[in-house]
Amino acid sequence: MRSALGALPLSIFLFVAVPCFSQGTTSDADFTTAVATEETVEMGKENVTSTSYPDLIPMEATVLVIETSDAVVEQNVTIGNPASIELKCNFSTTRHPQFVYVYWKKGDYRINKTSGVRVFEDVMQAHIRLMITDKMDMDSYSCVFEGIKERKGTFHFKVPEVYTKEKPLVNYERDSAVLNCNSKNYVPLEWKWYASNGSEKVPIDLTMKNKYEILPSKHNETKLKIKHLQSTEGGLYWCRAIFLLGESEGKQNLRVLSYLVPLKPFLAVTAEVVLLVTGILLYELYTKRRQMPSGGKDFEQAEHLKSEDHNGVQKNNQTTRHRKSEVTVNLSSN
Repeated sequence: MRSALGALPLSIFLFVAVPCFSQGTTSDADFTTAVATEETVEMGKENVTSTSYPDLIPMEATVLVIETSDAVVEQNVTIGNPASIELKCNFSTTRHPQFVYVYWKKGDYRINKTSGVRVFEDVMQAHIRLMITDKMDMDSYSCVFEGIKERKGTFHFKVPEVYTKEKPLVNYERDSAVLNCNSKNYVPLEWKWYASNGSEKVPIDLTMKNKYEILPSKHNETKLKIKHLQSTEGGLYWCRAIFLLGESEGKQNLRVLSYLVPLKPFLAVTAEVVLLVTGILLYELYTKRRQMPSGGKDFEQAEHLKSEDHNGVQKNNQTTRHRKSEVTVNLSSN
């Protein structure tokens, strides 16, 4: 009989060991991985409590996993300082909890750490408390429910983001520019600045006081002043926030323009006006030249008529004088 029991799979013992839950009651049960294999991660803080780190910030995060939904369930969790965080996965299912097995993973590996389960009517809640005290703890954690189908919810631990202006900062040569970064409600240990040099980030030498200056600001922001700008200093600038649990970066684009740049639109408009006026003048000159031949003939004809009229008047005057002279001669002869 003992040999038969010894041959039973370990999963049956786990199934029997799971306490029976009744709807409408709240109870706890511990689920642990059976044996630590190469796919199992030892958290290393099994006996660590919040009293071991009195400065740990209490936190919690919750996701809802639905058995009948294929949607990916994920949540980003921002952690700026060491914290004691409780992760909760609410699993909506119509199955009895004893037919659902749940475990936790860090990245792709199972966590060898005790977790708990609570039942609230038709919702099964898996919960685990983690002490996040260094960079190695910043990872993705998942609760995995094995039932009819495998379902999981994932928490992505991230350090606070760094925020900058999305639009490029435009300045002119020989002016000064002020670059700004902030981490909103989180205070980093240190700020660092870098300039892009191709694909590399070059640390800015803040000892060059005649070129760079860190302006006074709040603890959650940094301001870099660049003096005597040159056209070659345009490009991306990076600010890096150093936290206890990791680092975060932000970037800002600086454009350095020549003083001739604002004049370009004016010069372009002036050039267009000059071309337009020149075109109008040329067109008028061309039109007048085309009209000159016909106008010249009319002028010559008018002059010719005037000369003819003048000659006719002179002839009439001479004829009249000749007649008068003849009359005078006739009278004198009589």
